[in-house]
Amino acid sequence: MPDPFHSFRVISFGCRVNQTEGLALAERLRTLGLREVGPRGRADLILVNTCCVTAEAARQGRQRVRKALRRGAAIAVTGCAAHPASGDAGLRSLDGLLVLEADKDRLVLLLQEAGYVPHDVENRTGKTTGGVGVSQPRSRAMLKVQDGCPGGCAYCIVPKVRPEVRSVPLDQVVRRARALVAEGFREIVLCGIHLGLYGTDLSAGITLASLVARLLNVKGLGRLRLSSLSPAEASDALLRLLAAEPERLCPHLHLSLQSGDDGVLAAMGRPYTSREFLDTVERVRAAVEEPAITTDVLVGFPGESEEAFRRTLHVAREARFSRMHIFPFSRRPGTCAADMSGHVPAAVKRERRQRANELGEELAEAYRHGLVGREERVVLETLYPDGSAEGLAARYVRVKIPGSLPAGAGRRDIVPVRLVRAVPDAIEAEPRADA
Repeated sequence: MPDPFHSFRVISFGCRVNQTEGLALAERLRTLGLREVGPRGRADLILVNTCCVTAEAARQGRQRVRKALRRGAAIAVTGCAAHPASGDAGLRSLDGLLVLEADKDRLVLLLQEAGYVPHDVENRTGKTTGGVGVSQPRSRAMLKVQDGCPGGCAYCIVPKVRPEVRSVPLDQVVRRARALVAEGFREIVLCGIHLGLYGTDLSAGITLASLVARLLNVKGLGRLRLSSLSPAEASDALLRLLAAEPERLCPHLHLSLQSGDDGVLAAMGRPYTSREFLDTVERVRAAVEEPAITTDVLVGFPGESEEAFRRTLHVAREARFSRMHIFPFSRRPGTCAADMSGHVPAAVKRERRQRANELGEELAEAYRHGLVGREERVVLETLYPDGSAEGLAARYVRVKIPGSLPAGAGRRDIVPVRLVRAVPDAIEAEPRADA
């Protein structure tokens, strides 16, 4: 039997779900008696939690693995790029990996079976964690409630590596939320590979909206935020909750546009037209006061003409997004789009990405200026020695608080402020005198 490991570090790439799973994996190893070390510490075992959604994310994961191997570290690799369906031949050809396993639970089992980590032990309270009380270093807690996507988007590899829809049972989600509140979190972000599918594999009547309604009753929870949704998943029931609970359910929806051209949307396999997307935006604006609507835009999809790209910019301007995440098309082996004709040259993709980013910055600045004068609630993320602070408003804008905070306010707390001045990439605010 090999000598067991005593320390570890988890390095995660990719989406919120993958980051949350990395935190849960670290918690599991701590429960088994291993000590977690920081980036500058020397760990017996380094676990690289990979992503394969884009070629760049996959490249970064391989690069990090190679760097660790050169330093002689013991490396275990998990995450989506470790799945055979990801087609990441470069990762699978690396020599010296201790374990290569996409499933994070099975990764731990393999390490246990090989004798590298101990089998189940009890934590300091005498109880196993059961995955409920996952400790998180963030100011806002990420709570994974759903996994898997059976979708047919032509550019996306995720249905190949996470095809099975699995929702965390409603009562279990509520228990996890209570545990996070007990750790001191005031904001919880619900995330999933396809969050809008929550409940479709559970009992009849359980939906994302019914889950949100239950979570809003969790004592001590300051507010709840939703991660990405498909436009059709902004249901009337969800909008009613947003309208009724604007301080506790963040008036922020991330609706993925991807393209504003109907021909490109059809080629992508997206289940809506540009008009249907804008109709959803109008429904959100009718239900919620000054909502933050953020989005993803994919530029340079095969066959995207200059006119099609311009239509995307037009739809984005009409939607008045408060933030846009722009990424270039990335050919992923195993996807339908990989074999399509009409691939856009890299230089054209870079130029379109720059133009889309410029529009995104313009729209974000306009949104911030429109919020000046409003009262907001900010979750504190960074506190500075001079008494100033930074945090995130419910409407998903960065807020800087130059003045002194209310007595006793600390990181993770939610404080009421008045937004007084738009500055680059943020809004300055002052604590409310009546707080």
